[in-house]
Amino acid sequence: MAQIEHLDQIAAEEIPKVEMSISELEAKEDFRKHLETIMQKAFARDYSGDIATISLVGFGSLASGFGMTGSDMDLAVVPEWKDPTRASEITIDRGIPRLLERAVLDARLGGRLLTRTRVPILKICQTPTETLYRALAEERQKWDELPEKEKYPSDLPQEPVQPPKPLVDVDGSKAPDLAAQADSPSFGDDFPKLGVSATTRKRQKAPTKIEAPQENSSVLATKSEETISNGSDDKAKKDQHHRPEKQWTREKVVGPLDFPKTGCGIQCDINFENPLGIHNTHMLRCYSLTDPRVRPIVLFVKSWAKRRKVNSAYSGTLSSYGWVLMVLHYLVNIAQPPVCPNLQLSTPLPDDAEALEQFLKRTTIAGYEVRFWRNEEDIIQAAQAGRLSRNTHSIGTLLRGFFQYYASLSGYGYGPKPPQFYWTNEVISLRTPGGILSKQSKGWVSATTKITAEKKVTNRYLFAIEDPFEIDHNVARTVTHRGIVAIRDEFRRAWRILKAIGQGTEPEGGIFDEVVEQLPAPKPEEIQKAL
Repeated sequence: MAQIEHLDQIAAEEIPKVEMSISELEAKEDFRKHLETIMQKAFARDYSGDIATISLVGFGSLASGFGMTGSDMDLAVVPEWKDPTRASEITIDRGIPRLLERAVLDARLGGRLLTRTRVPILKICQTPTETLYRALAEERQKWDELPEKEKYPSDLPQEPVQPPKPLVDVDGSKAPDLAAQADSPSFGDDFPKLGVSATTRKRQKAPTKIEAPQENSSVLATKSEETISNGSDDKAKKDQHHRPEKQWTREKVVGPLDFPKTGCGIQCDINFENPLGIHNTHMLRCYSLTDPRVRPIVLFVKSWAKRRKVNSAYSGTLSSYGWVLMVLHYLVNIAQPPVCPNLQLSTPLPDDAEALEQFLKRTTIAGYEVRFWRNEEDIIQAAQAGRLSRNTHSIGTLLRGFFQYYASLSGYGYGPKPPQFYWTNEVISLRTPGGILSKQSKGWVSATTKITAEKKVTNRYLFAIEDPFEIDHNVARTVTHRGIVAIRDEFRRAWRILKAIGQGTEPEGGIFDEVVEQLPAPKPEEIQKAL
């Protein structure tokens, strides 16, 4: 089939480009050790509490085997308690993140502690420019000069949790009819077509040619979304008289404290009080061992999402972790026969009661069950013996099914209807037999906002992916209305391109063409605010 051959060819070309080299892995491991030494020395010198020392443990894409060239490192601070009976505790002293930020800056590395995230994150870069380093050092100096009571505002709610918003009324983008329309037969025709609303750079070896947009891509995206939300352009124009539209881009505009994508060496995010991240990573690694097709398919999808600029939780689209879960859901639950077993439903249990009791204690972390088949040697042996899957499809065949499933288009005519994901109503749940729960069953039907003295956390459920262990956490909670429009549009664009192959029609572009955005210059008041 021409479509499958096309995807197999693209995979053969693109996957080697994004695979991380051994030398890059080694360089990042050296930097991890360097950071760990810096932090352990600062900890020994400046900390006198209940923790003897700390270590930096890798998790995320580099540790799972799904890392791409240039990927940031994800590291978790793991405490070693002076009292061994406290080994299972995860809460650390509130001053430790700032202590480590200071140590990083003193070592002339770039360091910035983000406290308004769901969990604190210390962002680090290896070789900041002088301008960036000065801005980061000045930001830290401002914090040092705060009165003590303002340095660590209470995490207790300062305002009541805001009443739930309708699912599609998030960030000022009201779409009262979207929930009803999203999975109806007519929704596919009304959904904005990215081939019109975004500029693309075609994938080619010759000097790149940028296609001229008919209008500014952000303006078109806004018009399309308002059309979906309100049913007509006239209504959209009316709404614009009442409130000005913010220009939205898929790629976050870099501010004076943000690290650029390139030019500042290795970058990493250090997490605090996030033990589940290490276990999530181990499970993803085990999934990568169940079948040799898993890793290349994940790398293909991650690379595609990056080129189409729908892979940033900071910009309102989806994190890399979310994309991996989407792929695994398809391979475990939708592909027939399944490509992978469900590792959370395949856990070998001890035979005797005492061993079982100890097993259950060891596999409960912070109140969450983290049980899965984690013996890597056993998984490899079972995979090599052909005991884990009877699926023999090519990578191209599986990718075609992946894009078709998430494109969720109706109108297939006669014959059996292929499976499709219902974005409005369904939750991806990797731990669940079949892989799907309803938003209603989880109570994920309205956006909620929790405001404390230190941060504002909004939980959105426009797109819902249940964390495999922390089951009350929506991995896609950062996806905004505009973000989900972009993600769904990308699946439909990819499917339109695939469908055109072999039909004698000209496709609207290449699947791996890069989205090109005209990023707005930051306003003076925004720069001042960031500083």
